[in-house]
Amino acid sequence: MKKIKGFCLVFLLTNLIFLEAFAQRQVIFDMPNKALAIGREIEIFEDKTASLTFDEVSKRPDIGAYFRRSLQINPNFGVTSSVIWARITLQNRTSQNLYLEIAEATIDSIAFYKIDAEKKVSYLKSGTYVPIRQRDVETNFYLLDLNLAPQEASTYYIRFQSSLPLLFPLRVAPLKVYFEDNHPKDIMQGIYIGIMLVMAIFNFFIFFTVRTKVYLYYVIYVLSFASFFAYNKGFINEFIWPNAVWFNRFGPISISLGISFGLLFANSFLNVERYLPISDKIAKVLIILVFILVTTYWFGLGRTSIILLNAVAFVIVVYVLVIATYIWMKGSEEALFFLGAWSIMLVSALIFIMQLSNILPSDYFTRNALQVGSALEVVMLSFALAHRINKDRKEKEKYQAEVIHQLQANDQMRNRIARDLHDDIGSTLSSIGILSQVVETQIDKKDSSLKKLVGRISESSQNVQRSLSDIVWTTKQTEESLDSVIVKMKEFTAEMLEPKNIDYTFSVSDISCIQFSPLKQYNIYLIFKEAVNNSVKYAQASNVEIAIFFTEEYFTIIVKDNGIGFDEGNVKQGNGLNNMQERALAMNGKIQILTKPQKGTLIELKVPLNSK
Repeated sequence: MKKIKGFCLVFLLTNLIFLEAFAQRQVIFDMPNKALAIGREIEIFEDKTASLTFDEVSKRPDIGAYFRRSLQINPNFGVTSSVIWARITLQNRTSQNLYLEIAEATIDSIAFYKIDAEKKVSYLKSGTYVPIRQRDVETNFYLLDLNLAPQEASTYYIRFQSSLPLLFPLRVAPLKVYFEDNHPKDIMQGIYIGIMLVMAIFNFFIFFTVRTKVYLYYVIYVLSFASFFAYNKGFINEFIWPNAVWFNRFGPISISLGISFGLLFANSFLNVERYLPISDKIAKVLIILVFILVTTYWFGLGRTSIILLNAVAFVIVVYVLVIATYIWMKGSEEALFFLGAWSIMLVSALIFIMQLSNILPSDYFTRNALQVGSALEVVMLSFALAHRINKDRKEKEKYQAEVIHQLQANDQMRNRIARDLHDDIGSTLSSIGILSQVVETQIDKKDSSLKKLVGRISESSQNVQRSLSDIVWTTKQTEESLDSVIVKMKEFTAEMLEPKNIDYTFSVSDISCIQFSPLKQYNIYLIFKEAVNNSVKYAQASNVEIAIFFTEEYFTIIVKDNGIGFDEGNVKQGNGLNNMQERALAMNGKIQILTKPQKGTLIELKVPLNSK
């Protein structure tokens, strides 16, 4: 008897369960000016095989018994390979046409079934891979026409499937209510995207000004977050590629770029290599890992890759926070700015990821936490970058002041050396020359060899004195104009040729527009001296012609004499000719020597004008 009673009790409870499963609760909509959130009104069934058809789900009693009332106002299943079925029976007690809003833009596939009072089934397909032009209403979210007449009741089945985190906030309302309700939200989204774009464009111009890669990393980081949320909220799908639905599979690339360039920006901004040399290798490993996960997402491991990508993103955020704290403790002011901004990012990312993973409930705050956090972070990082620019400017000004001070000190030292060379060594050489001449006059004419030796001492001292004068002039030379060089050339020509009774002409065109560095001027002057000196010492010339002019490409000096010339093939080049060639090459110039025995010599120097 007890066994019979027990069996009856089990049978009764089983029937009650089935009766509860099949007795679908009818939701009555009677608010023409408000939207009704039906997240807790629907019944949910999770198809873990992802293979059941609509007929099986709607007609088989064993499957229908597994539908359970939703406990979340915004049903959230995180990243799942299951197909989620939702059903609801709705009665329209208004005079308006009703629409179902699915306020999540990144659902891969939505299949919408309606069973009316006459058991007639209608079907509608939607989702990110359906062109937006084919939707009932072309908005960033999904608005599905319920086709529910006043006082009519119908049952709806909705099939959801996605490779990204699956959540689907559901509301029912007339079309007018959605536009009135969503309009302020669209304004907030516009403000967010506007902030991100302004920050990106501003720092992009700074990058072009200072050419520092930290600003480029920051620009890509900001644009990546802006594009991620524009995709996540459906605006890219609505305005950028409404028909290119294949591109929706590339959605995770934006967050991957944000993660990667955020890490690069942190390393560069904080100068991590200075404090933690291994950081560069760690960053490369993490970025490669992100790249691998995005690639595997494209090649079929979508859900697993997204779960791991969320985990890696969280690890990167924590890692950056740790190194920023470490560097701040080492005394870096920039790290303190960065630490404040990144702490906000850490908290908002944690809330967002926990919401995606169905650890926290999906509501307006948790769904928009990362967006608010990223906007605040971007603004704070912009202040940090501004502080860095100001600091770099001050350091640059300090460095320039130190350089100017050093240049002034060098200039004073150069002037002192030139003065000492002229006053001390120059006067000593002058005394040697004078004494040599005195000795030469007092030596007996018969002692010609000694007299000749003393004459050579006098000549050598004069040559050294002349060279010393040139060195002093070069040391003090700071102007890039050739005027002083031409004066030196004329003085040297007169000094060398007039005592020897050698006729000469010295023609100079207007070269006031030409500027060369002091070093190049010195090389030009020494080549000129060597050419004139050769005409005096070796050529036995009676006439020398000197011409200085310029063309479009070259500054040119020509020294021509009517001396005995020489055979270049039989004459071994000494230090003078070699030095002339080397100095010309040092100026990227070229020197040409034309001579024949008894035909005189022509030396031509050409120096390009394209550099100082």
